[in-house]
Amino acid sequence: MKYIIDMIDDIRENIQNSQNYTLLAMLLKEDDAQNFQNAGQKVITSIEIDHNDKKLLLGFLDGDATTKELLESVNSLDMKAMMYEVVVKVSDEHPLMPVVGFGENNEQRAYTFFVTTLM
Repeated sequence: MKYIIDMIDDIRENIQNSQNYTLLAMLLKEDDAQNFQNAGQKVITSIEIDHNDKKLLLGFLDGDATTKELLESVNSLDMKAMMYEVVVKVSDEHPLMPVVGFGENNEQRAYTFFVTTLM
């Protein structure tokens, strides 16, 4: 599982806080050889901070989200909130999926959150 502070550090180091990267969630599934394979990806369009459950929820509601909106939503948080878990919320009917890693594609200007149903 990853936390907001991990995400901020990764964004700063790997895309130099660029504010115009598209946000993607990529589902990883384990194959028979216990290797993770890409099982699909989707553009993240919503960002919500849940202070009660101490989570940063990334989802797919109407809207447009880029690294600009993501950074704006977390830059004003206090230090305790930096330890909120980063998760992807598909819908109210699905369990939250923990983010297990980050990646960037500079050519496509995409920042990816890797998620898995395992954990």
